[in-house]
Amino acid sequence: MAAYIMQMHENILQTHIPIRYIDVEIAYVGEGEGTDVYIGAAGNRGEVYRYLFYVSGGPKAAGNHQVVHHLDVSSEVYDLKIVSNSSTPNHLVIRIYCRSGAGELIGVLSEHQMLKLAN
Repeated sequence: MAAYIMQMHENILQTHIPIRYIDVEIAYVGEGEGTDVYIGAAGNRGEVYRYLFYVSGGPKAAGNHQVVHHLDVSSEVYDLKIVSNSSTPNHLVIRIYCRSGAGELIGVLSEHQMLKLAN
């Protein structure tokens, strides 16, 4: 099982442009049959969003890649959770694309950068 929990808010990248939306990209790179992935967020006012999908294995498999677009980000802090039910280590590649209110790409958080933010 892999679980990533990070606090999200509009100034997480500390740029002069606030983040209004994120796109979360999940790719399966494991050797197994695939895994279920949960992406959800909860804040002080309850659940913000929830997605559940399946990503599968194989070098060019149609289902080994999933992008969840236009997830809202506000000034209030909320917990972003990405959880999979696979017991194989290093089975997912995760990227978060941070966008302004106009849809411009501000920055990309890789899994390595998310771990650095968590420390």
